[in-house]
Amino acid sequence: MYKHSRNTDRPAVRRLATGGAVGLMLLFAMQGAQAKVLEPGFVITKDNLAGVKNDTFEGKTIASMIPEKLEWMINNYDLTIKIAHSKKIEMDPKYVEATKNWSKDVKFNPADRTVTGWKAGMLFPPEAIKLDDPNAGDKVIWNLRAATYGATMDLRDIAWVFLDAKKGFERVQRFQSRRYYMEGRLDGGPISVGDGNVAQKTYFVATSPQEIRGIGSFSVRYNEADSKKPDDAYAYLKSVRRTRRLSGGAWMDPIGGTDQLYDDWDIWDAWPTKYTSNKLIEKRWVFAIAHSPDMSVDNSQTGKSIEKEYPRIGMSEPPFFNPAKDIEWEPREVYVVEGTPPPEHPYSKKVAYIEVEFPRPYLGYALDRKGEFWKMFIFQNRPDTGDDGYKAVMPVVGHIIDVKRGHATNWSSNMKSNPKGVKETDVSLNVLEEVATGAGR
Repeated sequence: MYKHSRNTDRPAVRRLATGGAVGLMLLFAMQGAQAKVLEPGFVITKDNLAGVKNDTFEGKTIASMIPEKLEWMINNYDLTIKIAHSKKIEMDPKYVEATKNWSKDVKFNPADRTVTGWKAGMLFPPEAIKLDDPNAGDKVIWNLRAATYGATMDLRDIAWVFLDAKKGFERVQRFQSRRYYMEGRLDGGPISVGDGNVAQKTYFVATSPQEIRGIGSFSVRYNEADSKKPDDAYAYLKSVRRTRRLSGGAWMDPIGGTDQLYDDWDIWDAWPTKYTSNKLIEKRWVFAIAHSPDMSVDNSQTGKSIEKEYPRIGMSEPPFFNPAKDIEWEPREVYVVEGTPPPEHPYSKKVAYIEVEFPRPYLGYALDRKGEFWKMFIFQNRPDTGDDGYKAVMPVVGHIIDVKRGHATNWSSNMKSNPKGVKETDVSLNVLEEVATGAGR
C-alpha cells in the first residue's frame, strides 16, 4: 500500500515541488521589490531597523554594515545612526611618502611578534595585509600603534563626562595631556630622537574639579623591537608633591575612576605583543563616524551648559551617552581584529574595527573574564590639520560604555597633531611635576 501510494502521488509531488519553487521565486521577487535604496540623512532607529535591513546604501545592505554589538546598542540603548555618504580621506603626503619609501624595509618576526626596520609611515600597507596570514592581526595593530599623528598628539581641552543611563549627567573631570613620539616623526625635523629605544612619552594631568586638580601621570613606552618590556609609568601625588613609580601592569588599569582603561585610550592602545594573540577575523564595511564636526568641546559654555560644552554627546535624552543624533555615520571598510589579553587583564577578549586605508579605529567592544559582553567603544574621528599643516585623522570623542551597569565615561577633545614649538623635553617627568604643581594651585 505504501509503495502504491508513493507511485500514485508522484505527479502531485512534482507539481508541489514546481509550485514551491515558483512560490519561493515570487517571495524573493517581492522581497527585492520591497527593498529600497536609502537616502543620506535617513536615521536608523530600533523602531525601523528590522524594516530597513534589506535596504541598501552605497550598494551595500544596511544589515551588512551594522555589526552585532552595534545592533545590540540600537535595540537596547536607543543608539541612532544618521547615514551619510562616505567621503575620501587623504592622509598627509609625508605619511604616504614615508610608507612608500620605508614599508618594504619592515620585518616581522613571527617568533616573538616584534618588528624591526621601521622608520616612519605605515609599517604594513593594505596590500601587505592578507586575510590568510596568521600574523595579520598583529600587523594591523602595529600599524595602529605606530605614530600616525605626525610627531606630537596634543589633547586640547580633554575631559571625561560621567553619565548614567537612567539619571544622566553625574560629573566631569578635565585634563591636560600630550603624547610625544620619539620615532616615526613627520614634522620636518629628525624622524627619530633620543637613543632609539623609546617609542613615545605621555603625560596626563587633571585640571578640574578641585579635588583631583594636580593629580597626574607620566609614561614611557619602549620601541617595537623591545615592545614586551613594561612601560615606565609614574603617578604624581599632589598631597605630598611627589611622584611614585607604578607597576608594569598600569597599562591595563582604569584611568582614574572612569570606565576606560589606559589600554582603551584609542580603543586599543597597547602594543600587539602585550596581548597573548591577535587574530584578523575579516575585512568588511561598517557604519562609522569618520567626519565628526569641527568643535568637540565648546569652552564658551564651561560652567554654563554641560550639554552645550560637549555638543557631540547626546546628553539631552536617555541613555545620555550615545553620539548626538545629528552626528553622521558613513560606510567605511575596516579590518576586524580580535585580541586575547593576558590572564591578568580585566578583559577576556577585545575586538576592534580599524580602517583599511589608514590606521584608525572606529568601533570596538570587550568581553569580561566570563566571556560576556561588557563594554562598547564608539569613537568619533575627523580629518584635521596640525599647527604645522600636517594632515591626520584624529580621535576627538570616545564613548566608553559599560553595557552591564548602564554607565559611561565619554571623553571629548579638540585634539590636534604637531602643536607648534613642542620639544622632547616638554613631555617628561619633570614637566609632569611642573604642570601638576601649577594645576594644583
